[in-house]
Amino acid sequence: MIRTMTKLFVLPLLLFATLSSWAQSHNTSVENKQRIPIKPIVVEGEVTGVPDGTPVDICFRVRKTNLFRNPELKFLADNPSTKATMVDTIRNGKFHLEKKFVYKDFEDNEDNVEYYLVVNGNSLNIYATPGTNIKVTGQGQNCHDWHAESNNPLQKEYNEYATYISNKLIPINKKIQEAYDEDDVDDELIEKLQKEKRSIHVSSMIDFMKNKDFNTVFAEELRRISLMTNKLHDQQLSDRIRNLFTEKVPADYLDDSNINEAKGFLIPSSEHLHIGDKMKDFTLYDRENKEHKLSEYVGKKIVILQFSTKACGPCHAIRPTIENFYAKHKDEVEIITISCDDEKTWKTEQKVNWCDWNDHASGSTIRGKFDMLGYPYYVIIRPDGVISSTFPGNKELLDYFKTF
Repeated sequence: MIRTMTKLFVLPLLLFATLSSWAQSHNTSVENKQRIPIKPIVVEGEVTGVPDGTPVDICFRVRKTNLFRNPELKFLADNPSTKATMVDTIRNGKFHLEKKFVYKDFEDNEDNVEYYLVVNGNSLNIYATPGTNIKVTGQGQNCHDWHAESNNPLQKEYNEYATYISNKLIPINKKIQEAYDEDDVDDELIEKLQKEKRSIHVSSMIDFMKNKDFNTVFAEELRRISLMTNKLHDQQLSDRIRNLFTEKVPADYLDDSNINEAKGFLIPSSEHLHIGDKMKDFTLYDRENKEHKLSEYVGKKIVILQFSTKACGPCHAIRPTIENFYAKHKDEVEIITISCDDEKTWKTEQKVNWCDWNDHASGSTIRGKFDMLGYPYYVIIRPDGVISSTFPGNKELLDYFKTF
């Protein structure tokens, strides 16, 4: 009996000691993990033609989402001590930027190699990982025309793209400048030349990309030329870009936001939906992955579609107003927010009291049917299923709410 009681007493002590040892070891491991030094991304700039005091900052793109994190928003809210290293102002043509990392920041965003140097609303692509040093040079206030140099292979790749298309556009840019230099500026001629420039850009870049391997830079450029083609309404160019998809884009990259946006831009204009058209049906999913059809509500009551992303500030700012409106009018109006983020990002957003759906393709299956280039974007559908209005931004939505 004594021996049995001793065992009963000793075993819990051994178990406690084992757990304590594991916890101490685990905590030590975590502490050591957090103390692993991570070199910052450093951007040194030297430019001309930009007024002193012009702010310069860095945004970064989270792969497979539409989320662009501006340092003055989410990142700085979590890490206020990094504010001085993320934003600078130009002084005597120079600026210095650093993106410092804590371990958790790097671990959560380890695939973020796409950064954007932002000046006066324009941006310059920068490709970097911790420890990358970048030298930025240029002239004029449009930083898109500046040049970033580093030993990062993706930056070198991006510069190859930029140099190639810059050389291809020299003749048409000369024509455009000559048209602007005329005493009597012909606006119609300039518009025609600008359209020709976009066509040359897309056609030349397609030829160039046929001989390039697929990577982040390729995906970004594919989105850019797809957007240009959308504005050109050129079916032949659209078909050539679709061939690039087939030949170059790996299956495991099809849910990347750049790829999904490109696919949306390439939907033929003949398939676009406009005011006065009958709304088509689409398959979407809620957060529990339950399948839904728009026809659950379209054709039965007024339906308001809101296209939204997590990075869209106005999308979130309007939600309390939508909530109040929906509480009063949900018997006659259904609101459906369609997330244009990937599933993982969408499910981290705050839930709403109305329909909150996603199509497992960053919204590309439905948003490409509308001539939309920004968020939020709204589609109002009458009870008979006919589209009565479409518009970007919140102002018209607020005006529409006043009609009730």
